[in-house]
Amino acid sequence: MRTSFARTVLAAAFAACAALSVSTGATAADKGPSISKSLSTPLKATEAAMKANDLQGALVHAKEAQVVDGQTDYDKYVVNQFLGNIYIGLKDYKNAQVAFQAMADSPALPPADKNNVYSTTLQLAVNNQDWATATRYGESLQAVGPLPAALVEQLAVAYYNSGNHDKALALAKTQIDADKVAGRQSSQALMQIMMSGQAKQNDTGAAIATLEGLAQGYGNPGDWAKLIDLAFNTKGLNDIQALYLYRLRVLSGATTSLDDYAIMGNITTKAGYPGETVTLLEHGMQQGVVKPGDKAGAQLAAARTKVPGDKASLPAFEKQATARKTGDYDIKVAETYYGYGDFAAAEAAATRAIGKGGLKDPSEGPMVLGMALAAQGKNTDAAAAFAKVSGANDQKIAHLWTLYVQRKYGAAPAVH
Repeated sequence: MRTSFARTVLAAAFAACAALSVSTGATAADKGPSISKSLSTPLKATEAAMKANDLQGALVHAKEAQVVDGQTDYDKYVVNQFLGNIYIGLKDYKNAQVAFQAMADSPALPPADKNNVYSTTLQLAVNNQDWATATRYGESLQAVGPLPAALVEQLAVAYYNSGNHDKALALAKTQIDADKVAGRQSSQALMQIMMSGQAKQNDTGAAIATLEGLAQGYGNPGDWAKLIDLAFNTKGLNDIQALYLYRLRVLSGATTSLDDYAIMGNITTKAGYPGETVTLLEHGMQQGVVKPGDKAGAQLAAARTKVPGDKASLPAFEKQATARKTGDYDIKVAETYYGYGDFAAAEAAATRAIGKGGLKDPSEGPMVLGMALAAQGKNTDAAAAFAKVSGANDQKIAHLWTLYVQRKYGAAPAVH
């Protein structure tokens, strides 16, 4: 697995250009190093071009300064400082890395500049996927002082992608533990590194918990798909429980295969919910997965012919259900309304079913109620409904739905 992360803009480093200035000679008040007089003209021209936001012109002048003979170490350091910032402004991160590495390795590197120079070199190297260089300067930066969280992430990514998984995991764990204490959301990359390490240590439970944290914290469709796929491995899963998972798959945006869509169609057709068959398989067509000529497409065509009659019979069936003393018909009404996307009506019918009782599957009431509430964005109410689900398999499914609605109302994900 290659851990990915967003390319660094490095705007902060470029903003430092405004602080660059050219001075020659030392005064009584300034005992620090100064550039040679031979560099004064090209560097002042560089500085003026940068202030005018003429980066290409500034680059020409900086290169003129670079070839001046007889430069001191400090001269070279200052020239590379200009070059590095110019290249960052031009988004030429390869050449910017060359300049900042030269600064980082310079004997003239001022101690006060180490943090900024090492940090920028690390970020450029990670941006350029130069993992060996990134780890080298990340370790140099660690020698200066504690790393900020953003740089911990980048160094951990560099360690991971260079094959040093133990160091990557150690950094990830330390930062994630600190984030937990501070009540912060850990970065996606660090959590991915943590999950990979847990899996390699055969700590399956912890790896799944971290995957749950990723799905809840970042909502990546691939993470939701993995979680739902794992839930499908549960022993004794029945069709209605599978349907609960498929509904979550659609609502969460989890990646879904043609075979999955076909199985959805089979389940809803068998259960007598043509409206939901159409809803699910049309979703598959919108995603570009289901096509008119494939097996799911054929199911969709057949279901469409049944929808008019099903919809026409629904008011009479609801009236009959409302008149019954038990909720067994009400829950079927709720399921039907859910399939048609009338979530408010599904909520009302599920609430009636729970109030009456007498359900063949007592978990079906709070499950359908929770799903209907979640689909309406009533996420805290949905979580309360899912908390009332009983039965081992149903509780596992309700747990995933709870993670989904908690993400919507901002509950902090758990990381183990």
